[in-house]
Amino acid sequence: MTANLFTENDLDQLRQALAAGREIFLARSLRGLTVTASTCRGSPVWGCDMLIRLEQSRGPVYSTQYFRSVEEMMRYI
Repeated sequence: MTANLFTENDLDQLRQALAAGREIFLARSLRGLTVTASTCRGSPVWGCDMLIRLEQSRGPVYSTQYFRSVEEMMRYI
């Protein structure tokens, strides 16, 4: 259940938020699929200050995953 509903501008916003240590939330939906990417503070176990949380849902199916960078997230999508 993967889809890239984010534009290059969305990905740039995520990169900038990670670099600035700012929390943002982006949500996109298409044909019953909702994909949300948000930035959040990372705990020491992650070895970085900020993370991207990617959430995907389609009906009763839901998944969430954390990434250290936009590029890492894009390989997953």
